[in-house]
Amino acid sequence: MQVKRLTFLVATGLSFVLFTGTTLADGQLHWRQSHKEAIEIRLIALAIAYPRTSFFANDEVFIAEQELAKEESRFIKLVYDFLPYQSPLSSYGLNYSLVHKVNAIRDTTCDESLWEMRTALAQRRQADRSAAGWKYAAETPIADLDRRQAKLRCYRTTSDDYEKVFREPTTESPY
Repeated sequence: MQVKRLTFLVATGLSFVLFTGTTLADGQLHWRQSHKEAIEIRLIALAIAYPRTSFFANDEVFIAEQELAKEESRFIKLVYDFLPYQSPLSSYGLNYSLVHKVNAIRDTTCDESLWEMRTALAQRRQADRSAAGWKYAAETPIADLDRRQAKLRCYRTTSDDYEKVFREPTTESPY
């Protein structure tokens, strides 16, 4: 009698779990699937180059111009992650005439305005006298970043994602 009752309860509980929970659980997952997207950018300035370490990943932060369409673009913040044995993006040279094609992930947690980036740079300069200002790319027609207040979308890329794509000079004149 006890065995039949126990078997019935287990079977009822198992069927309840199998038939009621699966479709509800699938519809309630709210995890973001971060996916890489190919973007075309021109580097405008190297905003932050942290001191390199030989044990951990290193970062460089750039202000770039993302090309959306012909004669349409927007400013973005590009965080370039690289390991100690990989080359930093700044070692390829800051040149506005190069169009860099990178695979990047959109990261909303590091969106910030140019004003916030300037404030952080000023605080860093006060703490560390060797911290310099933004290093602008050669031939950039955009030299007035200090007057702009736009909120920049943040993208993250790695050295591996950058080296998988190619860079080529453009014959178009900068807009």
